[in-house]
Order: sequence, then structure tokens, then C-alpha cells
Amino acid sequence: MSQVCVVLASVSPSLAGWIQSPGFPRGYRPDLNEFWRRCAPPGHVLSLTLIHLDLEESNECENDGLKISEDGRFIANLCGKMTFDELQSSVNPSLRSSSGGCLSISFYSDYSNTERHAGFKAFYTTQDIDECWENSEVECSHFCHNYIGGYSCSCSPGYYLDPDEHTCRANCTENRYGAGVLTAPGSPGPYYENADCLYSLSVGEGDQIEIKFTGVFDVEKIGAHCIDYVKVKTDTETFGPFCGKDRPADIHTAAQHVQVIFHSDQGGANQGFSLQYGPKVMECSGKVTPHSTVSPAKQRHQVGERVTVRCEQGYAIAYKNDSFESTCQFNGKWSVIRNCEMVNCGPPELSELMAFTEKTGEMYNHKFSINCSTHYYQLVGNANFICDATGEWVAENGQIFSQLTAKCVPVCGMTKSSAGGRIFGGKSATLGQIPWQLLVKEPNRGGASLINDFWAITAAHVVVVKQRPLKFIGGMVDAQSRNQVEMETDKIIIHPGYDYTKSHYDNDIALVKMSSRVPLSENIMPVCLPERKSSGPVMEGMHGTVSGFGATSDRRQRSRYLQYGNVKEYSGHCFNTDLKVTENMFCAGDTDGQVDSCKGDSGGPLVIPMLEVHDTPYRLKGIVSWGPPACGDESYKAFLRDLIRVS
Repeated sequence: MSQVCVVLASVSPSLAGWIQSPGFPRGYRPDLNEFWRRCAPPGHVLSLTLIHLDLEESNECENDGLKISEDGRFIANLCGKMTFDELQSSVNPSLRSSSGGCLSISFYSDYSNTERHAGFKAFYTTQDIDECWENSEVECSHFCHNYIGGYSCSCSPGYYLDPDEHTCRANCTENRYGAGVLTAPGSPGPYYENADCLYSLSVGEGDQIEIKFTGVFDVEKIGAHCIDYVKVKTDTETFGPFCGKDRPADIHTAAQHVQVIFHSDQGGANQGFSLQYGPKVMECSGKVTPHSTVSPAKQRHQVGERVTVRCEQGYAIAYKNDSFESTCQFNGKWSVIRNCEMVNCGPPELSELMAFTEKTGEMYNHKFSINCSTHYYQLVGNANFICDATGEWVAENGQIFSQLTAKCVPVCGMTKSSAGGRIFGGKSATLGQIPWQLLVKEPNRGGASLINDFWAITAAHVVVVKQRPLKFIGGMVDAQSRNQVEMETDKIIIHPGYDYTKSHYDNDIALVKMSSRVPLSENIMPVCLPERKSSGPVMEGMHGTVSGFGATSDRRQRSRYLQYGNVKEYSGHCFNTDLKVTENMFCAGDTDGQVDSCKGDSGGPLVIPMLEVHDTPYRLKGIVSWGPPACGDESYKAFLRDLIRVS
């Protein structure tokens, strides 16, 4: 639709006047600074016409000058002498404000003039502007009408003016009953622009509306996108949008009341559509509720027919049953309708040691992945889960997350650094070198080995006391360190076969549970337990490392610092003793008598391989239990438990 402008002939109520420099035309004084501001009313412009200009000439008018601007926008800076014709041709056309704007005029002179100059004189007036022709921002869909101080838009017959007072829209909202023919507004011929038509169709009770598109179907389409479109909408279903040149199939709406919606934009020359509508005996749609299937499955169902409705996979009814029955009613609606909602597995509850590495949501088919929150733990079990149709988070192998199929277990047998060493005749350990070593000072000094983040293992005779609870310390190599980690026992389990009243140390082993989780770090980490039972030599023919805070010489003075030394298993006669050496014991030491466990080392670890070897995790093969009275004698070897046989 082309734009047509209609000009209303009228005489503007002119606001006019004169502005001139002081003393014009006899000349102006030095050191002047005069200012004028004139404004135009809305819908008008202020025009300034200079009829005389005679000022001192200077570079960039720095001495005397006339400045004209509009709200900070520079328009002109004038000086020197110009004739009226020169002013009319080069200056006056630009001395014009915007609609409803104001012009600011400033005149100044310096302290002296070498000769007399007349000054300036100007005439100002306000003029109505024709927005329909002069204002490029004015856009009327159909007609533009100018009047003094403003403009208005109007529309062709068959259109109404939108509340924005610029856009014309097709007037095509109707209510219809029974049978008839419906065409695009403007038919025959190209349909109207800016159409948002709403046709409400109704038929009698017991009938449904049947729609058949006839004749030419031509609704604007670009590529796969509908620029203009036709929709058919009921209370429960929407057909369309339809566009292009392919005529839509017949529509059995299964509804007594239907809306036909037609939309067009501002351009195009398409022919539109034509459709016939009328009553047909009522039927129900083959879809009872979204995201469900019905049995028996049909496109349409007769009044009184009953179906079974089941939710699609991944959807469920907010009731205990997974299906329901519904009956087609006389009004074309189903008697029972329940919503099939997407399955929600809820937020997975992670242990304090776990963290998400990916999480897409909590609904059906959403996924999450987990890992342990620190590198001191490793994930055992499944790491990836998906929200299953059952409402459970399930791994690929079918295991359910809520059944604790995944857990974080401490990394064992790792050290901060690796080094060689010698306990009795041993060397001092560095921090983090034997991070599983624990120490109990009272009532009996002894050692223990951390085996996870709650449990430790020690000799039974170290913890067979009435005092409860006991306190262990770890994460240090100096027994007097202020940075040690303190652990309080919650439970002590002594081997049921241990009897401290008898003169032997059979089954001298105990488990100790701490009252809270041990904070693992590079200085305090568990040691690994043996992977299999020993069928031959307990230490598997390897050298191992024994460690503790026990005596470091025959003077039996307890060591302040953690000592360690490398030993080997002794397969022959250990030493002469009346104590029974059982099958739960083995003997280890150094053939030269230079490295040995001693008093105060009881309960401490013997690990393989020795500390010089760090290709594999360190594993606990025994705990210091008992030995001969003297430490470091070449014929006397310390006895330790074979954990596999005792456990």
C-alpha cells in the first residue's frame, strides 16, 4: 500500500521578531557578550534570517563573532562582512531549528577595534512543518494528514488504525455459526496487509466443525518459514500453521467451537485461501492427552467409545496407576483426562567426597557424571548416570545410583616423595614419606597404620587398656609438631583370638575406628592392604620397610622423630624364646643386626616394597608385635603379623 499525504491549507500563527547587535547600525562597543534564545512550539521550526553582517574579521572569529547553535549542536560561527545575497545563498538556509527546537544566538566583541563596524541584524520567525513530506521518521501505513503543529494517519475502508496511531490493520474479526465459506480479507485478489484475523466458528451441540480448504491456496512463504499463515485452533489442539501453495488436508476438529486465525505482514501480493466449514456428527480426537498413546488407536473415536491411555516412555501420571481409561463424550471431549508429566529423577544426593563433572538437568534422559572431589580419593563404580523412565538415576550396566553403586575410596600406598633409609639403626623420615604412620603416646607408646579415612590397624597389646577413647596423631614426623593431625578413637575391635593374659602374642592385632573422617592430604594417606593371601614367603621375597617412633638404641630412649629402616624376611630359626611362635607370625630384620624394630614400635607398619622402590603402591604386610629383649642383635629378629592370615 503506497503512502499518500494530504496537505491541509492553513496559515501558521507566526511568532516573529528582530535580533541585532547593540548600537546597530552605528557600530558596537568593545568587550560585549550578548545572548539570545528563541524557541519554536511543537510541530514548528524556528528560522533565522541574517539581513546584515559587518563584524571585525579575525582568524576563526576569535576577536568579534556571532555564534549560533541548537542545544549544544554547533550551526555557525560568523565574522567579517557579507552582503545579503551572500548570506541568503550560503548562511541563512542552515539557520533552522528542529521541530519544537530552540536556537541560541551569542554575540561577542574584544577590547578594541581598529575601525568601526556596523554589527549584525537578523529576523526570526516560526513556521509549521509538513511532517508528511519533511519528516523521514513519519510512517503512516495508508494516509498521512498534516495540520498546524502536527500530523495524523488514517486507513482505507476495511482497515482500522492500530493503537500505535500509525499502522493500519485489516478489520476481519467475526463470529459465525453453522455452515459457510471463509476467505482471506481482500478476496478476490491479493489479501490485506497487516491482517490479524480471528474467526470464531460454532455449531450445535452433538456436532463438530469440519473444515475443507477449496480452490487456490496461496499464503506467503520464504524457504521453510511462514511469513503469513492460517491456523485452526480448538480447546485442545492446534492445526497448522499452513502457508505456501499446498492446500491443507481436510480437518475434523472434534470440537463444537473453533477459531480460524489468519496473519499477514506489511507486504506481498499472494491470493490467500478459501475454506468451507460446517457441522458433522461429533467425534473425539485420537489424542486424549499430550505425551500419551491410546488403545485402540484411531484418528477419531465415536461418542461413547472407551479407550485406555498410557503415557509415552519418559512420562508418567501423577497417580499410582501408569494408565487410565477415558470415554468419548457428546461434546467431543474425553471424560477423564490426566496429564502425562515428564519423569523427574530429582537431584542426585552426592556424598561429601563426590563432585559433579557434568550435569544437564534432572528430567528424563538428562545425564550427570561424577568424580571424587580431591585427588586423594578414587572413584570405584560407575561415573555416568542417566535419568531413566523409572524415575531412577541408572548407569549403563543397569545399576541404580541410589543403591550406592559408586563411592570414593582413599588412594592408598602413595607417598609425597621417595627415598632410601634405615627405627633401631634407621634414618629419620621426611614429611610425607610414610604418610600412613600413626602414633599413640598414652598409655602405651606404639604405632599404627592408617588403612582408609576412618580405620587404622595396630597391635592388640598397644590398645588393650581400660582408658577410652585413645588419641592417635599423624601427618607429622616430629612427635612434638604443632601441625600434627589429632584423631580420637570411636571404636576398637580386638581380634577375638587374642588373650593378653597368656604368655604368647598370637592374634596380636586390632582395628581402630576414628570418631570422624581423617582429613587426607599429602602428609596423611592410607597404606594399601595385601591383595592376596601369602602362600609362600610373607614378604614375597622382597625387602620391606619398617617404621616407628620407638627406641633407636639399647638405651631404650623413645625417638622424637619418625625412623624407618629396610628389612627382609627371616625364614630360619629366629631366636631362643619360651614364647610360642605361631603360624600367624613371621620373622624379619637385618642379618647384620643394624636395623631392627624396638620397644615403642609395636603396632607400626612393615610395608613392601621398601621405600627405595616406588613403582607400585606400598602394601602393608605386617605389624610390629614382639621380639627379643635386646634390639639390634644379629641373632634376634622382630616378629610381625602376617595380616592375611590373621584378618
